[in-house]
Amino acid sequence: MDQTRQSPLSPRWRAIYAALGLAMLGLWGWSLEEPIKHWGDPREDGFSYIAVFYATPLCLVPGLLLLKDAILRHNRGLSRPAVVIAIGALTIVVAFLIFQRIMNGPEG
Repeated sequence: MDQTRQSPLSPRWRAIYAALGLAMLGLWGWSLEEPIKHWGDPREDGFSYIAVFYATPLCLVPGLLLLKDAILRHNRGLSRPAVVIAIGALTIVVAFLIFQRIMNGPEG
């Protein structure tokens, strides 16, 4: 029997869940950019799908969980781990973007 208790979310946590959920869906959508750009290209070797492969469980699933709980205004058992996963993924992506900007230098 499923005896999970659902506690109502405060407006602050609801806003955090919604913002993180939208950010995670944005990252997942960003991972689809290269496969869509190279759709139907006979020289495509399939490496552009690696980002989608990893972004689906790490970005899409937590993003949907967080948005669902933000919309339904309930705190379920998977929301807090989804917040940790979302913050970790966003931190790693932002760190890589900063390192990329540093390595490219001011010209590019």
